[in-house]
Amino acid sequence: MSIKVAIVGTGHMGKIHLGKLYGFEEVRLAGITDIDTEVLSALSAQYRVALYKDHRDMADELNGVVIATPTDTHYPIARSFMEKGVHVFIEKPVAATVGQARRLVDLAAKNGVVFHVGHLERFNPAFRKARQLIRAPLVIEARRVSPFTGRSTDVDVILDLMIHDLDLVLSLVGKDVREIRAGGAAVVTDKLDAAQARIAFANGTVANIFSSRVATKRERMLTVLEKGRSFCIDFMEGKLTITAKKPGGGLAIEEYAAERIDPVQDELADFISAIKGGPQQGATGEDGLSALILANKIRQHIAKKQR
Repeated sequence: MSIKVAIVGTGHMGKIHLGKLYGFEEVRLAGITDIDTEVLSALSAQYRVALYKDHRDMADELNGVVIATPTDTHYPIARSFMEKGVHVFIEKPVAATVGQARRLVDLAAKNGVVFHVGHLERFNPAFRKARQLIRAPLVIEARRVSPFTGRSTDVDVILDLMIHDLDLVLSLVGKDVREIRAGGAAVVTDKLDAAQARIAFANGTVANIFSSRVATKRERMLTVLEKGRSFCIDFMEGKLTITAKKPGGGLAIEEYAAERIDPVQDELADFISAIKGGPQQGATGEDGLSALILANKIRQHIAKKQR
């Protein structure tokens, strides 16, 4: 039985999802929609998939939908599909507000639908390897920077880039935040383009996170320190370096490098598997909500300092 999936939003990420789903044998692309009718027509011809002017005309007989639209449209679009029993994959951040995210989580539970949020770094092979080994993080350092691209300027850098690392940190530590210190600056847009946050958790773990979308080069790094060991993850290279204290003194260094890095394909495969009844390994709606709550606390802390 084929899984019928539609895509709402065929911008940068929507095109990537479309190309990946086209290669899934068990998936039948049931439709695409976007406000850019010229791009929509070209993609419809390229992938031989039906196009729709309105997402509300797509839900009949669908199994799942991938939503890759601007953040402020996530809630009404996802709600319309969930109310019809369609499983939802939504790009991060999960919604524009915490209230909207909570309502989507409740609606997904009420209607028994899979709710997957696109925190794709969970599927990076280096992180997945490290997650199997990390026991009790003491300090976490994350750095995620990019040159300015002009994309995702409907949100600030915290919801654009930092939220990836907030999700990863929460998946390693938990939700019990004790203290937040943060700062940031608007550089080329009217929103924060660079931000740093220090997050102290009740269990003693401290996370230091820096994100910028006005850097000179791209970096995606996360380091986890625990007693006797450190884990350095390079998301761009899919590389994990483990440094461990030897029993007799000195340090042992072990490196793991992934042969294949395709987190988008892997998270879509997880979504399709969950639709078919398999366990959901990626970020759930609840996970997306937790990351958004923490992101908003950081944003509020910075806004309060800047007033």
